[in-house]
Amino acid sequence: MLVTLVLLPILALTVSTAYQDSLIKAKQSELESMAYALIASFEMEGSQINMPFNVFDDRLNMPESGYQALIVMNQTTVWRSSSSMLNTTPLIYPQANIGQSIFIDSPKAIPDSFLYTFTAEFESENQYIPIKFYIIESKTAYYAELTTFNHSLLQNGLWVGLLISGMLLLSLLSVVRPVKHLVEQLSNVASGEHHPQTDNLIHGDYPKELNAVKDNVNELLLSESQQRTRFKNALHDLAHSLKTPLSVLQGDDDIPTQSKAPIEQIDQIIHRQLARSVLGKASWQAQINILSVMERILDSMRKIYRDKELNIELLCDHDTFMVAIDTADAYELLGNVIDNACKAACTEVFISLKQSSNEQVISILDDGPGIPKHLQQEILTRGKRLDTYTQGYGIGLATVNDLLDLYGATMKITSRPEIEGTKMEIIIS
Repeated sequence: MLVTLVLLPILALTVSTAYQDSLIKAKQSELESMAYALIASFEMEGSQINMPFNVFDDRLNMPESGYQALIVMNQTTVWRSSSSMLNTTPLIYPQANIGQSIFIDSPKAIPDSFLYTFTAEFESENQYIPIKFYIIESKTAYYAELTTFNHSLLQNGLWVGLLISGMLLLSLLSVVRPVKHLVEQLSNVASGEHHPQTDNLIHGDYPKELNAVKDNVNELLLSESQQRTRFKNALHDLAHSLKTPLSVLQGDDDIPTQSKAPIEQIDQIIHRQLARSVLGKASWQAQINILSVMERILDSMRKIYRDKELNIELLCDHDTFMVAIDTADAYELLGNVIDNACKAACTEVFISLKQSSNEQVISILDDGPGIPKHLQQEILTRGKRLDTYTQGYGIGLATVNDLLDLYGATMKITSRPEIEGTKMEIIIS
């Protein structure tokens, strides 16, 4: 539209200017022909001028026709056409040299007019006298013709502009529509909303240029998914390989007592490091319903902490709460945080799920003794271990920090020991 709005006026101005120039050139040719015809009618006998009363061109014989003619000799008007209404002296008119002509658009002496003059020599009494011939035309007809043309140009130009704009719009839509559809599918796949036929690929027919993009993206998605699966399988095999000798060592009664604690620590480190290595969010992660994950976790917590008789409640305004996260990672992340909340809680644990256009918030609130302020910052510091904290926030939070970093999420802790209770908010944006 911008191209149309800029180019069409420039094109119209160019056409109008070209037409105006052609009109002026046509007027010059017309007045030149009238001047030559006037010269052909002019005769001198001695010192006398011989001109017919009515000349060949009726426009010079009719008053108010817009055309006038003058013949000047020795700075004196010796003849004027019947249509002439000029009373100005010829001294103020342009004067051409002998054998030359002058054409002027709107001379100062006669504004809004065209003037053509030619100077020729005629023999009189054995000498040559320069005779000046003037043809003058009013611009009234010229302005009317130019206005009519510009009006027609504007009217037709508007229709042409609308036609071109419509054609450009249709052609752009035909190009943009498949691109927009491809971008939407890419966005859906990236956000996890696109999960057709149990795969996470892009489908649909596109122009051949976009088909190449689609095929390359699908190949990348498949390669990434297969690589992730291979890594998980390899790490699971490694876990089993390490678990067997560790189990033998743990069950060996001949192992000194002082060695059992380091062996148990090695077992925990292996589990944690393997879990951290396996953690991996695909570049294009499908969404899952966190509510179903949360219900299973809460069922387990109610059984594990049955002796504490905790009141564990889940609040959510919607039937579904979709989050782009791997199912195993969701169990690991939420299970650790809720487990620590249940350990710290005295009687109640409240969980709320809230969703806005920009972020998703999972809040876990307990009525435990709370976390000291100086320790709250350490919990959110990557690499810190809180396994020694007796309030319940420790084991598993290292993995939680890794998962938060992996999915670009953050955790906000609000805890005031004097009031009792801690709220941990997982914010996914």
